[in-house]
Amino acid sequence: MPTLEDPHDPAPDDSDAFEGLVLDEDFVRGAKQKEPSARARMLAEKWKHEPPGDTSFRPAPVAKRRWYRRRPELSAVGTAKSGGRFQTPLIVLIAAVLVLIGLNAGAVNSWVRGHLGGTTPSSPQAQPSLQAPETAPPSVAPSVVPDPAVPTVAHPFAGSPAETWPEGAKAINVPAASSVGVYSSASVASYLQHTRDFLIDSNLDPRVLAGGYPTAALALIDPRESLVSALKKEIAGPSAKGGDGTELFTRFNPDQALIDGTVIKVQGEMTFKGDGKGGLAIHADYTFVYPLRPGPHPDLPMPTAAGPATAQLASWRIDGNDTNVARSIVRRVIDIDIPDGQSYQHTPGTLWIQQWNPDIANSACGVYNGYVNPQFPDSAGAGTGNGILPSGPASDPYDRSRAPSTQAPGTCGRLSRT
Repeated sequence: MPTLEDPHDPAPDDSDAFEGLVLDEDFVRGAKQKEPSARARMLAEKWKHEPPGDTSFRPAPVAKRRWYRRRPELSAVGTAKSGGRFQTPLIVLIAAVLVLIGLNAGAVNSWVRGHLGGTTPSSPQAQPSLQAPETAPPSVAPSVVPDPAVPTVAHPFAGSPAETWPEGAKAINVPAASSVGVYSSASVASYLQHTRDFLIDSNLDPRVLAGGYPTAALALIDPRESLVSALKKEIAGPSAKGGDGTELFTRFNPDQALIDGTVIKVQGEMTFKGDGKGGLAIHADYTFVYPLRPGPHPDLPMPTAAGPATAQLASWRIDGNDTNVARSIVRRVIDIDIPDGQSYQHTPGTLWIQQWNPDIANSACGVYNGYVNPQFPDSAGAGTGNGILPSGPASDPYDRSRAPSTQAPGTCGRLSRT
């Protein structure tokens, strides 16, 4: 607070006692007292207890490298003196990364597996060795893992026996041919190849899997058979009474379900023998495992025999969920006959499909729209088409040691896993 000056006080002397003083080299040399250097003070203190002796050269000790980071010295206000401008943004950035990892851990696991390799809890074996195609039906069911890995977009077969199965068309091997009945070994080899082509065209062709018309597969069936016209009618107008073509063709509605990636797992075998009438009998038994993810418009109503579905399958979400992956398992057991052309009317180079037994796992029950209709983990609707609930003992769709499941019309089987 300012105060009034006392008029009786003498005026202050503004002169400076050091005015005109020059601190130059002559001033330093003329000082009466000189302060010793730091090294001089150190040696003087040392020589009090240890007089100087050997003055030969001694190497200075090597400083040890430290591998920890010193904590920055704090100022009076508690912030780091050095690097304080960068620590706070760095902490915020690390926290944001941790939050993103927590929100999408599956995607991070997939990225780590794809870029860095190694194993993760959802992938017990990053690159499992693949089995060979079957040469005989297995005698036991595949083992069940107590805590199976969760399938992801990057690893859709994780936790499934199919993870080690062969892939795609390479799994459908043609057995070594020999002459049978009226057919030479070369003819037998040709019909075995036609059977392989039919299995590929009806279950592995990307266009057919995406809901396309199975033109190539239909062309391999003898046009003299009434089956060809019946299948064409089923595909054109699927119904519960007339069928919908899924007994021989695997098709998905691309608006509801899409193949995840390009790998489809396949396991099975093909055999042949004489049909007892001079012809050739071919038996094919294969299981196809399809990895799937929701399509762009998954909430489309599905028409059935009674008209549009009263309950849609599920409210599938397209939210980038890395674990919203499904598997549909389709087993096809097909018996084909190549009759003796001298005794029966037969179009050379085509197949007579005598019998078929499909076993389709993870497809809505009671829905006949020409497609396999899978449910997804994020579905709301328990996988029941038209309100038909699963019943009966649970069966393992990967168990190839048993015959395919048979369900009475209008019923829905129960699965132990997908």
